[in-house]
Amino acid sequence: MSECTQPIVWVADSRQLQALCEQWLTLPWLAVDTEFMRTDTFYPVPALIQVNDGHSNYLLDPLAIGDLAPLAQVMLSPDVQKVLHACSEDLEVFQILLKCLPVNLLDTQIAAAFCGYGYSVGYANLVNAVLQIQLPKDETRSNWLQRPLTEAQQRYAALDVEYLHRLTVNLKTQLHTLQREQWVAEECGLMVPNFLEGQKLNNASHRFRGAWRLNQRQLAALIELAAWRDQTAQTQNIVRNHVVRDKSLFAIAEMLPDHISQLRKVPELPEKIIRRYGERIIERLDAVRAIAERELPARLPRPPSSAQQSHINTMREALAELAVELKVAPEYLARRRDFEFIMRALQEGRTGDDVFPPGIDGWRAELVKPCLQKLL
Repeated sequence: MSECTQPIVWVADSRQLQALCEQWLTLPWLAVDTEFMRTDTFYPVPALIQVNDGHSNYLLDPLAIGDLAPLAQVMLSPDVQKVLHACSEDLEVFQILLKCLPVNLLDTQIAAAFCGYGYSVGYANLVNAVLQIQLPKDETRSNWLQRPLTEAQQRYAALDVEYLHRLTVNLKTQLHTLQREQWVAEECGLMVPNFLEGQKLNNASHRFRGAWRLNQRQLAALIELAAWRDQTAQTQNIVRNHVVRDKSLFAIAEMLPDHISQLRKVPELPEKIIRRYGERIIERLDAVRAIAERELPARLPRPPSSAQQSHINTMREALAELAVELKVAPEYLARRRDFEFIMRALQEGRTGDDVFPPGIDGWRAELVKPCLQKLL
């Protein structure tokens, strides 16, 4: 069984946290993780924050610490790098708990992709690949809100950051050898802006992949309904599907019903949901019907044709070969939306750099553009 080699320090006092944060502000970087509960709520419920400074595993109890402002100061310090793994949900925890988002982030999932360990590799698999250590899985679905935590829970939480610190030392060395620190810094620098962009209510419709089939008014309805659903879920702190399921919401946008009675034709829309939200749904749709034609959103582009998809496959294969040479996950060279942008640009008669999407810039531009230019 994996055991901690560094002390486990339980932190439940504001003055203790203040003293620790003063120390942490003098360090170049910290390994950080969180534990939270999220079963039937929109927002995660913060339960624990783990920090490793290279010497000890600190378990911070947000249920007991009255003042977390010193920790927010650490998170906002540009001089202290905060290292996490696959941190999108951790960002939600910090936003809720600390009312801020970390500055100077390093995500080891991204770092691993630039060291040849693959795309979106899980933490346990990465620890095993880099450190040859099998992490315990027995507390993965623990109740992290219970107090006191069991010894097994505390060990599990501490091991996460103890190994994260060791893992980071290794990855940083590899990135330096490969001269890819700047590449990873650019990618990690996009994490908070992308997180904030994804939270905007007017982007809530982006989760619906079939939206290209909708006409302009139907698309306006989907944008409006998806934003309303997210706002409702946030206000009530319930999961989106407890308001209206994706399938039903999409069907409503397609049908554009003008009376509550028509909602009963929507698949998988229970009567209790119609009684609870029916009037508000129709109000939203009435607002969409009042939008002038010239103000409706443009239709979304169709998926690539079979010929275009064949061209995309050729480009993807070329980048896959380049990724093997570079030992970089190919998903970080170009994404599906980048290939689709290129195909639309070619269809519109664009040439040169105008063919490439804004996302292929920085370190990517020097590698990806020459590779793909030969195929355009």
